[in-house]
Parts: sequence; C-alpha cells; structure tokens
Amino acid sequence: MSNIKILFDKENLKYFLIWPISVLLAIFFKYYAFLKPGVLLINNYLVLLLVFGPALVVTIILVLNKILKAEKA
Repeated sequence: MSNIKILFDKENLKYFLIWPISVLLAIFFKYYAFLKPGVLLINNYLVLLLVFGPALVVTIILVLNKILKAEKA
C-alpha cells in the first residue's frame, strides 16, 4: 500500500501545466481569428497538431523521465 502514487503529488504537478497552456493557446487563436477572420485558415494538419500535440509533449516528457531515471540507477 505504500507504493501507491497520488495524482496530485508534487512530482506530477508539472504535467498539469500542459492543459492551461493548451487552453490559453486555444483562446488566443479564437481571439486572433475574431479580429482577423480571413487570415487564420484552419486545415487538417493544424487540427491534427492541436489535437495530438499536447499528447505528444506528455509522451516525450514521460519517456525522457524514464530514460533519465534509468541512467541514474
């Protein structure tokens, strides 16, 4: 029972920085598109980047943490 990890542990707080950044980017693009409606064209590649980009960043962080912890041991 002592090996149970808590979701809101201090080590995991850095992962919760990703979603506010994503929300702020979405709000920025929405506001920019409101000001200049003809400039910002949404295509399929941009949608894929916005959907899978944060998940890719989290995956890279997790893999790098595993590699760095494996090197220390």
